[in-house]
Amino acid sequence: MDARKNQSNLISLETQRIKNLVRGNGIDLVGVANLHQLEGMPTGIHANSSFIYDNFRFAIVLGAQLDKLGRNASGAEVSLFMEKAALEVMEYLEQKGFPGLIIHTEDEYDPNERLGLLSLKVLAKGAGLGWQGRSLLIISPEFGSVHRWIAVLTGMDLETDVPIPNQCGDCFLCIDKCPSEALTLVDFDDHPPNRADVLDIQKCLGDDGCTVCLVVCPWAKWKK
Repeated sequence: MDARKNQSNLISLETQRIKNLVRGNGIDLVGVANLHQLEGMPTGIHANSSFIYDNFRFAIVLGAQLDKLGRNASGAEVSLFMEKAALEVMEYLEQKGFPGLIIHTEDEYDPNERLGLLSLKVLAKGAGLGWQGRSLLIISPEFGSVHRWIAVLTGMDLETDVPIPNQCGDCFLCIDKCPSEALTLVDFDDHPPNRADVLDIQKCLGDDGCTVCLVVCPWAKWKK
């Protein structure tokens, strides 16, 4: 019994150390998801992705709100800012004997569908950092719709966070205000059966700098 308790305390301590390391880099949102509970998530590779689940058990997920580096900062600048923290997490894990794998927001394994190796939104939702809104963006209770995500996969035992129930209610401002009409109103509590039912990725202007769905969200919080 004492051995199990000591192991549990060690896992809790390591999880907190990693979160403190992330927050020490100025990252506001950090959580841990159990990868094995998320098997079957969308991937950008047309191959068996079981090698990921065979080698990694948890995802440490980092998020940055829209104006983290100022209103005029580009997505690429925010991604580099987050990458620095992710690399420090990788270094810490490797020192403990656990190789890691970074899931980067800028990596697109399927550029036509804009899919990365794993869905960062699914990872963020699993890490308890927010729910998937009508726009399919992850909505954080603290910061609203989040601008950029990055994750580090690891085999180290960590404490996982609890997912947050959807709180969009009857709101569909993101759909109503979308300038390219890329979004369709679909009723779902957790996530839609298919992304294409909600989002026409070819119409979406997000890669061209459009942030309307983030800005109009009633949950958005702005720095003073």
